[in-house]
Amino acid sequence: MTYYQFWGMSRDPFGTSPDPEMFYRTLGHQDCYERLKLSVLLKRGLSVVLGDVGMGKTTIKIALLQELQRDPNLEIAVINNPHDCTSDYQLLRAVVREFGLTPYSRTSLDLSTQLLQFLKDRYDQDHIVLLVVDEGQNLTGAHLEMIRSWLSFETPQEKLINIAIFAQNELEPHIGRKRNLAQRVTMGHKLNPLNRRDTEGMIRHRLRVANLPEGATIFTDSAIDAIYLASRGVPRVITNTCADALIQAAFERRPTVDTDLINFVVNEKLFKGV
Repeated sequence: MTYYQFWGMSRDPFGTSPDPEMFYRTLGHQDCYERLKLSVLLKRGLSVVLGDVGMGKTTIKIALLQELQRDPNLEIAVINNPHDCTSDYQLLRAVVREFGLTPYSRTSLDLSTQLLQFLKDRYDQDHIVLLVVDEGQNLTGAHLEMIRSWLSFETPQEKLINIAIFAQNELEPHIGRKRNLAQRVTMGHKLNPLNRRDTEGMIRHRLRVANLPEGATIFTDSAIDAIYLASRGVPRVITNTCADALIQAAFERRPTVDTDLINFVVNEKLFKGV
């Protein structure tokens, strides 16, 4: 028996993968999601989502892609980590490939021409083109300059390519020092830690999605207080702490999680993550 079945749940409420169904839409996360989606659909160009480790950037990204990929008029390419592209040429080549093209040249000029022709063709078909870059803090100065150049591919009314960058906070000063790029950020959002109310809301939401029987209570109010204090409102740490607590509670056959149990699993954890 898996640990969550001890409480009658049908799935893991605190898994480590960014499951869109488990996406708890706090006011800040929902605002980010809606503004990002609107920026793409209006072909506004460059969007940047910043946040410290574990703040929910990847969950927002996956939820957005899941929704947008249903639209046949959207062309989407994803670069999961630009660190794998050691030069601007390699980034360009990776983007061309991610859009389903076969690079026909080994020069940056020819590849840029190929990308531009692709964008013009999709524009003529009334398609929206979106490039998503995750782990954007690994973008180099040369990468950022190339991204800036792509944003010059435009008509008098709209951009031919939309770019959404998800990055840790250290990207912010790098963009800030490039005024020509910073002025092209049409949607920017920084994710902040959850407050105590949203910490509880996130826990309750995940338990509900996991089909906790109606009326059942696992975490006491004081346990949620302890989770909030230990996690400092970081969503990933909240999830990991809850998972550790439920596994320990199931092991001990304890129907509820209280403050003492939270403190125990927090103190036992080798890597705190905050």
